[in-house]
Amino acid sequence: MTLISEINASYRTPKLEMRRQIEDGIREEQTLFFALLFGLLSFLSLLPEIAKRAYIMNDSLSALAAAQFIASVFMMPLLMYGIAALSHIILAKFGGQGDYVGTRRALFWAAVVTSPIILASSVLSIYFPVVKISLAILTTFIFIWQWTSNLKELEFNNV
Repeated sequence: MTLISEINASYRTPKLEMRRQIEDGIREEQTLFFALLFGLLSFLSLLPEIAKRAYIMNDSLSALAAAQFIASVFMMPLLMYGIAALSHIILAKFGGQGDYVGTRRALFWAAVVTSPIILASSVLSIYFPVVKISLAILTTFIFIWQWTSNLKELEFNNV
């Protein structure tokens, strides 16, 4: 399956898609690719807002974009690694049977699946600023739905 078809499948049946990934074998390099892909896509989603801020405040667009690129592509995946480890430790206390690599995959895959919504809401919020908060809430709910579905399949499927 292509990445786009896997993302579409995750919107229909997230647990089934995570089960397929578990059965195919979760590899760390693929998980890292998803983390970096999400970082890059989140950076791209922030570019219109960065350009708007640079224009309004008369700042350097390249400086703002470079700082955001470093934060999105390098720092955010590191933070997400920590969040995934913490979630695995917490779920292990409640009987979770997964591992650290799988928990990272659950988080990073949920982020990648949410990326198209993040990109669309970024563009929509530029043209329709009144819906910015509503889109942020919708995006957050979709991410949490994907992440919890993935974690449930990974950690508690055998219970």
